[in-house]
Amino acid sequence: MSNNFTPSDSEEVSDNFYTNLPSLNMNSMSIQSAQLTSPISPDEMVIRSRGRRQFPSSFSPDRVTISRHFPSPTRCSSPPKPPKPGKKVRSSSRLSASTERVRKQLDYFSDDQKDFSILKLLPVMEKGKSGHVTSQPHASEIEFLANHKVKKQKTTNTTTTSPSPLLQLAKGLSKSQLVDLLTSLTVANPALSTSLAEMLPKPNLSGLIANLRYLNQNIYKAIPVTRLSDRTDSLAFNRVTTHLAAFKKSLVEDLNMLLEAGQWASVLEYVILAWDIVVVTPVWDNITHNTSRRSCFKHMASSVIRVLKIKDFLISESERLKLIKCMTGFSVREVMLCKEKLLEGK
Repeated sequence: MSNNFTPSDSEEVSDNFYTNLPSLNMNSMSIQSAQLTSPISPDEMVIRSRGRRQFPSSFSPDRVTISRHFPSPTRCSSPPKPPKPGKKVRSSSRLSASTERVRKQLDYFSDDQKDFSILKLLPVMEKGKSGHVTSQPHASEIEFLANHKVKKQKTTNTTTTSPSPLLQLAKGLSKSQLVDLLTSLTVANPALSTSLAEMLPKPNLSGLIANLRYLNQNIYKAIPVTRLSDRTDSLAFNRVTTHLAAFKKSLVEDLNMLLEAGQWASVLEYVILAWDIVVVTPVWDNITHNTSRRSCFKHMASSVIRVLKIKDFLISESERLKLIKCMTGFSVREVMLCKEKLLEGK
């Protein structure tokens, strides 16, 4: 049999059995003394009396206890920063003195004596001794009225120099109407024809040549740019047929107009200028498509031959050399005939 004492075997354990243990008595004494001396609760005192938790060495390595109370390393203290400049607060006495000085320099008046400047610009109505109201215009009003009078005088002077109504009506007439008007005037007054003949200027060909260059540019703009065909084949010619016809029509009309007007010198000048433009027109692969180009050279050569047949007109040597140079190297029959006549005239 075992000699261990168990309460269940012999007798019931009294209530004072556990309270008589010395360890519990010491804990209870410490708890009671702590309750009297510190404000910590009894539960906190029990937790603190147990001590720190110790991990077993089976699954955790040994820890080296390092004292937490170590001196902090010395740090290089940065130099103190200068204080930021704050807003300067002026004293009331200094501020008031400066404002008074500025007011005196600008001749400011006080609020009681200040008058609005806009009121000074308005005309003032004053009553005379007899009771009638008299108005005195301000200096600005007088200056405005004086300037307005000058502007009126300028406009009246420009209206007097405007063209007469007869010249304004003549601007709306067409070329044929102006020619008929001059014809009727010369028939009614034969002496006027000689003075008009001396006053007539030389025709200006810049507009005609510019129009011819514009039509030539339209020809090249209409030529299609594609890899499937050439720029001088039948497909490209069909695209620019309309522009070729417009170019030829403009050239022929200009030559006929100058020939009908009897401007022989202008005809030669026009041929020299237009020849270079006709030369740069495209040359097509099919010979029949070059008919329009050959026709332009034919009309220019025929116009020069017609001028050469005029008895009262003499071609200058410089114009003769320019025409011969332009017509060199062409196989058109009219061009070759014109070149021979120019060479015979030397």
